[in-house]
Amino acid sequence: MTLLLFASCGQRHKVKSSVKEFVSGQLNREVRYLDFSKVDSTRALSDSLIRVMRSKGGKNILYKNPSGTTLLHIRAQYVLEPDTVSATFYLDPASMRVVAYKEN
Repeated sequence: MTLLLFASCGQRHKVKSSVKEFVSGQLNREVRYLDFSKVDSTRALSDSLIRVMRSKGGKNILYKNPSGTTLLHIRAQYVLEPDTVSATFYLDPASMRVVAYKEN
């Protein structure tokens, strides 16, 4: 049980780091993170839904294409002065890279 908990914490740390790297790569502003949800997985995203999220996110965002159908997701709440933003990030579990996101 302890090993499973440790693996889960390690995965959450990798996912949070990937999200922070993605956000800092897209913004030229100070970001202050308030909260991250638990990491979960989903198979509910089709290629067309990913394309829609990418198009709403902006044309200049570089994504790595997902290698499988199951994606990890995590919700982050952060401050971009003067606003507080909540967004869900979807990551490829093999590369731990963000493949899509949506503002909540």
